[in-house]
Amino acid sequence: MAEAKKKSEEEWTVSSVDRQLSGNFESNRGRFPMPITGPYKIVNTQGQHRVEGLKGTTVQEMKGIELKGQSGAQARCIYDGEVSGVAGYGGSMIVIVRHGTYFSVYSDLSSVKVTRGQKVSARQIIGSVSREGTMKFQLRRISGALLNPLSWLSR
Repeated sequence: MAEAKKKSEEEWTVSSVDRQLSGNFESNRGRFPMPITGPYKIVNTQGQHRVEGLKGTTVQEMKGIELKGQSGAQARCIYDGEVSGVAGYGGSMIVIVRHGTYFSVYSDLSSVKVTRGQKVSARQIIGSVSREGTMKFQLRRISGALLNPLSWLSR
């Protein structure tokens, strides 16, 4: 039992480097660049939304924001970090970047230009948005808690 408790405590231990990066991340709240290049439109925001045209239906949960850019738009990293995951899902790609105790998640990408373990910097291109010109973006804490991206991004 003591061994399980020790392991649990180690999983939540934050290194001094992560702590510093997290502090810098937090101090930039409201100043991060949009995660898409060129002109864009926010087509969905975080939270629950009714499904349009279907009276009395259940709500759709949006875990971040959805952006629509112009043809050829690129997804770009919002802050310095390390790519902690790249995966394919349902015909599109997802990139997860760790910024200390925070994660930024870029999904619905048609291609990616980064690999797991790669160091990335703010505004670095990490992939191409979908052929429709849309992408989804989330911000999370290491605990998995969702953050509202609109309060962290500069517009």
